[in-house]
Amino acid sequence: MRTLNEFSTALALAQRARKLTANALALRTGLTPQAVRQILAGETAPRLTNAMAIASELGLELVLVPKEAAPSLSGGPRAERTVLSDVERRLGLRSGVSFTPGE
Repeated sequence: MRTLNEFSTALALAQRARKLTANALALRTGLTPQAVRQILAGETAPRLTNAMAIASELGLELVLVPKEAAPSLSGGPRAERTVLSDVERRLGLRSGVSFTPGE
């Protein structure tokens, strides 16, 4: 994620999945309920320690990765495969051709 909006959306989705209220997160992190609501809504950029605390309570981990590696972690565009597996080779598939079972 690259924007505050993407970050807050990820936190809010995790909050809903964990079924935690902003008040519960506030109690667990030592933040005020208002601060938690503002962070989850993307209205304010949290301090790193506050972001880490909220993420931890939501079962998330903040991780720094090189920009070059980020697309592969977020499901971004990937380069076309140029190497075939043994199975693909035995099936006579060519590089760039997808195989769907039952075809």
